[in-house]
Amino acid sequence: MSRSNLTISLLAAVALAASPLAGCGGDDGRGAGTTDTGISGTLSDDGGDEADQGDDNADTNDDGPLLDMDGGGNAEASADDGGDDECGPQELPTPDATLTGTVYAPNLELPISGALVYVTDDDLVEPVPDGVYCAECVELGCETPFTLTNADGSFELNTVSGPGQKLVVQKGQFLRVVDFDVPPGNTPVGPNFTNLPGQWNPAQGMYIPRIAVYQTNPDKVYNVLAKFGMGSVDANGNLIQGTENFDLISDTDQGAFLDNLDLMSQYHIIFVPCAATKYWSGAPSVPAARAQNIRAYVEAGGKLYATDHSNEYIEETFPTYQEFNSPAMPDIQPAYTSIAIVVDAELLAWLEALPNALKDIGGGQPTLFMLPAIETVLNYSGIDQINEILVEDAEGELVNVGPKSFVEGPCSSCDVNPQQQRPMAITGQYGCGRMMYSTFENSSTSHAGLNPQELVLLYMILEIGVCFGEPPPPPPPIE
Repeated sequence: MSRSNLTISLLAAVALAASPLAGCGGDDGRGAGTTDTGISGTLSDDGGDEADQGDDNADTNDDGPLLDMDGGGNAEASADDGGDDECGPQELPTPDATLTGTVYAPNLELPISGALVYVTDDDLVEPVPDGVYCAECVELGCETPFTLTNADGSFELNTVSGPGQKLVVQKGQFLRVVDFDVPPGNTPVGPNFTNLPGQWNPAQGMYIPRIAVYQTNPDKVYNVLAKFGMGSVDANGNLIQGTENFDLISDTDQGAFLDNLDLMSQYHIIFVPCAATKYWSGAPSVPAARAQNIRAYVEAGGKLYATDHSNEYIEETFPTYQEFNSPAMPDIQPAYTSIAIVVDAELLAWLEALPNALKDIGGGQPTLFMLPAIETVLNYSGIDQINEILVEDAEGELVNVGPKSFVEGPCSSCDVNPQQQRPMAITGQYGCGRMMYSTFENSSTSHAGLNPQELVLLYMILEIGVCFGEPPPPPPPIE
């Protein structure tokens, strides 16, 4: 889709079954497991520390680039010199203003790396579509100054002063558009102008991904989303019901939501956490029509997240992408803790750049002081391997759409090679959408703040929204 010369996307009761399946943490009798705004106004000076960043990430581009958030906090890494129009130096305005600041999550605490920041005098910045869509990158105008935030969320943007402009901040489907008068000289911009929005409010220039999440316990992903700033939480980090800016689906629906493709297509991201499926009739199998719905949703641009016990929604729906340990039984017992390694460079840089207060949230939670190692807890699944999936693109070139690994560690409860380093958090591509899976749960025990594996989850949610510089290849055949 076109979005004002730019597209950036970084990625709703039936009776319970008589016999519950084991899985998904909590006190289910399994024991503890083992270890192995369009907002008008003047600039604020109350936020956005100035950073010593150099000039290589803040530039007025002269090539009409295509942008893709996969490059992390470096505009050059995300610019493609393709595009329909050639831009010459004579077309470039001379910058006389510099904006500095930091992009934060909606909670105004968590810095966001790789977010796009730009200034435009275009009256129309096309909004995020309200429903599933294929996010294809298109080119920026030659005259549009832009930058991507660094690993610590900071940015420095050289631009042209003048009234009546718009400041745009975007990461995936999180989009904020602010009416902005840019003064000449150096100006720090407060986070109230640059943070990612936490609500869908087009009248105020705020867009967020439309999210549906199964309301499970344990594996309460909705608490993680609320702590990110998409809802309010109590002192123990629990979602305050009714404040959420996403839709909760009852986990007693026996999968009815996933049997309705029209309903699914109203959302950009669907979460099927661990405990969502364990009481569903027929689990751990996935009905063929439901699996086809999921593939159709992802192919159209949807993002699907599943975790440990719900791995059949990855294994049976996308069977060639990965090999699970003991796939006939989604859970492996006992639950295990793993000292895992962050293997994705951009994720590691972001975690390393977080302030110490976010690296150690207290309460006995794991910390980030062992990086690149992190402790992941309540793992109930294991991945033996991920596979290369080659698909021919429109140019006849083979493209690997198979899973990408972000975190890897041993699986002490796996029945073969328990000390083998295995993928634990992965994403894959199918058509225009993406799938995401982790062997570990999130927020199964209530706590304030975000622990390491919850931070990994949030980073991956943002990254699976990356746009496609070229039309994505067709989905591979499902065997």
